[in-house]
Amino acid sequence: MCGTGTFKVLWGLETSAACPRCGNFEDHLHVPCCRAASATAEWDRRTAAFSAWLDLQLTGPSIKIAILQLLHGVRTPTTSPLRTISPLVWSAFLAQQVIGSQGLLEGRIASSWLPLQQQHYDEIRCRQSVSLWASCLSQQLISIGFYMWEQRNSVQHSDDNVQLRERHSTVNEGIHSQFDMGPDDLPKEIQPMLTSRRRVLRKSLVDKEEWLKLLCQEHRDFRRSMKAQRRSLRTIFFPVLGYDEI
Repeated sequence: MCGTGTFKVLWGLETSAACPRCGNFEDHLHVPCCRAASATAEWDRRTAAFSAWLDLQLTGPSIKIAILQLLHGVRTPTTSPLRTISPLVWSAFLAQQVIGSQGLLEGRIASSWLPLQQQHYDEIRCRQSVSLWASCLSQQLISIGFYMWEQRNSVQHSDDNVQLRERHSTVNEGIHSQFDMGPDDLPKEIQPMLTSRRRVLRKSLVDKEEWLKLLCQEHRDFRRSMKAQRRSLRTIFFPVLGYDEI
């Protein structure tokens, strides 16, 4: 069980299940499928490395094409299988499809790949262990999912986080509004907080939110004080007429 948006909401850690990379609804299935530019770049980088690994392990060409097509289907599940998939590996391809995309990234590979790879080793007179090939293949697939999760987490804790960008935008608008209103309605000890707009905007997100919270509270207190004064004045000067305004 991983800390995706859905689980964080369930655990009470977040109020939104939005993906930190793209802002869409995030569950565990979304992590490798995210369409954010950073996620796509990471996926392309990892699948390219995986393709090179398949070559290094002398994987059968038809097996390589089929497995890469299955990986492509993780992010584009509606894509039709490539016509270049050999009929010799079709049964293994279908067996892997039954296991599913999530199972693929969990390293669960169909057993029918092994005799096909063994046949290829025999044809090229390679004495490598097909069991070792399958074990390493499983690890490589798991690592793709792992690196996608790591990339997601790196964005979660960076300024590229969609939710953090929205918070920055909201708090910056509030800061500009406070400076535009000016310090006249604030206590003298608070007024120096409005001396430098640029310095406030350079603060960390948490510090800016605290700054804005304090200023908003001071303005609310001022408005309440003014209303109380107006009520007192109405009571003193217009006790009978009942005017609402002075």
